[in-house]
Amino acid sequence: MVSLQKHLSKTRDPRMTNSFFFTAMVLLQIASNIHCMSSPIRPFATYRNRTELIENVADLWWTVNDGSKEIIFELHVRTTGWIALGIAAADGVTESADMAIGWIDANGQLHFEDRYAVGFTLPVKDSTTQDWLGLQGREENSWTAIQFKRALNTTDSMDVPIEPGMNILLFAYGLIDPNPDITYHENRRITRELPLWKS
Repeated sequence: MVSLQKHLSKTRDPRMTNSFFFTAMVLLQIASNIHCMSSPIRPFATYRNRTELIENVADLWWTVNDGSKEIIFELHVRTTGWIALGIAAADGVTESADMAIGWIDANGQLHFEDRYAVGFTLPVKDSTTQDWLGLQGREENSWTAIQFKRALNTTDSMDVPIEPGMNILLFAYGLIDPNPDITYHENRRITRELPLWKS
């Protein structure tokens, strides 16, 4: 038995060993990435970035298109109500936050709105231009998934530019669809600072 082990150790190709360990590391990384996202819904597209905003509650994917200077987000939230993502000014105060709010109605239709947060009151509909654009969405297994996009810098006075480096994101959601307007999010709101893109 000892002589067989010596023979195998002498004849083993180091390249095969390195290849095995590399493959194992890649598989572990893939498994880790899959585990860190909690949504049961498969994303509509492949993205460069992703994060779990709240464990078992909300996941976010995004990609920046350098050519068109647009960012595409996909937000999944464990709710059948409205969901929202916003870009806040550098101080993180919602007095100047550009909000995207969407929901899926009982007929499976996507509704999407560009809003502007003024203080801590209900975000108002953008009265200039609709720069957040809802692309597609669906509800499945009590989760809502919506894909949407916006220009990095809309030059709209009611929007906040998405700058290179760290950006302050606001996330909130409700438990029911708007009727006629969104309900108060109560404690279902967080602020996160994320590096969305590099110049």
